[in-house]
Formats: sequence, structure tokens, C-alpha cells
Amino acid sequence: MKQIFILIIAYCSATGAYGQLFDTSAAQTELVATLLGTGRVFTANVTVIREHGDKQIKIADNVMSMRAGDICLEHKPAAESSFAKLTAKLKKNNLAEVSTILFPKTGKAYLLFPGKHAYIQSPVEPTASPHIESKFLRAETVNGRLCAVRRVTVTDADDSAQQIIIWESADLQSFIIKSKMDCGDDTNEILLFTDIRSEKPEDAKFTVPSDYRELNGKAAGEIAKLMMEVEAMRDAVIEQALR
Repeated sequence: MKQIFILIIAYCSATGAYGQLFDTSAAQTELVATLLGTGRVFTANVTVIREHGDKQIKIADNVMSMRAGDICLEHKPAAESSFAKLTAKLKKNNLAEVSTILFPKTGKAYLLFPGKHAYIQSPVEPTASPHIESKFLRAETVNGRLCAVRRVTVTDADDSAQQIIIWESADLQSFIIKSKMDCGDDTNEILLFTDIRSEKPEDAKFTVPSDYRELNGKAAGEIAKLMMEVEAMRDAVIEQALR
């Protein structure tokens, strides 16, 4: 599966370093956006939860906006006491606020750092539309909403496949209000969509401010390195919480 968000969130051509920011929900968020379709217009809170057996930990409280296929994802680490050191490190480096803007039609993507008045730009490789198969599993209520629960298999042109369980709300035109992806080792990652607003997101969410400077070379490499350190800290906290 092409993981567009993972590609753009911390890419540095100078170092060749890759990293993720705050959580590993990037691929699942992209997949849910694909399943929702380009016609969706909304803004919603997206809680990211990791679970292993009967244990869970909330790892992010993101905000997602979508219009005409374009996506803005505001990354926000969960306000868990176990993430206190991670959050402090982000604030110290002016990285407590970060947003990803993705424009699939034009093949452009941006990672914005409001605390630094800066951004990183990355091209997005165009991909063919995936083949999607869906199987109805059951009806279930989530947060008071009746949902159709489906197992969806998405297969790319290279025959790589990804399965995801989704909960489509009957009263929100089949909006996916919950999804669950198998992360391996009996661990799942859950996305919960709440406070769903159907009005068109403001243009500012999809615009790089004119006073932001573009980061590349050494500056981008330093941020990529820091992101990888943050990822390692986050993974250690998650592993301890799910033992």
C-alpha cells in the first residue's frame, strides 16, 4: 500500500531519513480518506488508539479536514501523562503544532511547522486507483450511531493488499466513524471520528502562509532526525503501556 502521509511527514533528501510524527496512523488515515471518496467535505476530530488484548493507549488527538479530495491533517499528541517527556521535547523545539496538507490532484504535499513559521514540501507520486472489495460483517452501534461493520480489502496495482475493518454510520451517509487496522503481533490501531462537521473547511487549512520559509538541506535533515527521536520515544511509551 502506498503510504503517502508517511512519505511526506519527515522526508529529507539530504540525509535520506524517514520518520513519522506522533503516531503511525498515517497509512490508515490515508486509506480511510480513500474509502470516504473525494466528494466528502468535512472536518472531524480523529482519536488514535493502539490496543493489544484488553489494554489500550490513546496516542493522538488529530484533526482531519477534507474537501474535493484534498486533505489537511493537524497532528496533536494525546494529552497522556505517559507522553509528558515527548510533548516537552516537541514544545522545546517548536514542534508542538504540525500540519500535513496533501493535494493528490496536483501531486504536492506540505508539512507545516507553525512554531517555526516554516514548511517542508514533498512531491507525491501519482498512483493508480486501487481495487476495493468490501464484505458486510454485522450491524453495531458506536457512540449512539447505528453502523454497518465491514471488512475492506484494498489492493494496489502492484498486488500489495491491506485489510481494514470500518464502521459506516447509517445517519451520516455511510461516513466512516471508526476504523481498525491490524499492526501485527496481535496489536490493532483504531481511529475514532467524532465532532464531525459537514461545512466546508476554511481555505487557511489548505494554504501555506506567505510568511513561512521552506526548509531543505541541513535544516530539514535536523527536523527529520528529531522526528525519528520522537518516534522512538513514543514507541517505547506504547510498548510499556501495552505489556
